[in-house]
This record gives sequence, C-alpha cells and structure tokens, in this order.
Amino acid sequence: EDKRAAMLLAYDADFFLSSANAMTEDGIIVNIDGNSNRVSAIAQGPKKVLFIVGMNKICNDSDSAMKRARNVAAPINAQRFGLSTPCSKTGACMDCKSPDTICCQFLITRFSRHKDRIHVILVNDDLGF
Repeated sequence: EDKRAAMLLAYDADFFLSSANAMTEDGIIVNIDGNSNRVSAIAQGPKKVLFIVGMNKICNDSDSAMKRARNVAAPINAQRFGLSTPCSKTGACMDCKSPDTICCQFLITRFSRHKDRIHVILVNDDLGF
C-alpha cells in the first residue's frame, strides 16, 4: 500500500523526471510499463515532464523505436526486476502474456496539448538501456 501511495504522489508533482525506452528522430517517444505508474504520469498529472534521453535510444522511426523498447529495454528491465518472463531468459521479446510481463501498457507520445508541459534533453552519450 505504501508503494501505491508513493506512485500516486507523482500525479500531483510539479516535475516528473523520466527517461524513455526509445525515441524517434522526429521526436516520438515510446515507453512500455508494467504497473502503469510511469506511463500514466507521463500522459497526465504532473505539471511538467522532463525526459533525459541518451543517443543510444534514438531510432529512425516508430517501428524501430517500438522494436527497441520491446527487445532492448523490456528484457533488461525484466532481468533487473527478477521477473520470470521469456525475454528475461532469452534477451528478446517473445510477445508473452506471462503474469510477470512488464509489457502491459505502451505509450506513444507524439505531442502535448499543454504547451511546454513535456521537455526532452538529449545527451550526446549512451544513457541507460
């Protein structure tokens, strides 16, 4: 219950700091989430959202960004959280519906209706996975 309460506090935050699982060259941001706390806060809630994105996450287009999110970020996160998913064992997305899957919600952010709510800082380095 404490974890849920902490997640809910993010909705009323002035700033929400995150990275992205992938981002296209033209600025479309792709995120995958298991609990939905991150993607829901990105979609609405905090007054400002700030993404810090390394160049290793930049992809040519939406399809390659989704592939990166599912085949790079998701397997590493599944391993990091000690989840029993096919991708945590193989290192590649198997499009599973495992009870442990972290690929529950997919958020494609292409625009914000609220001016200046979402900001991206690109870092000329590899950050995260």
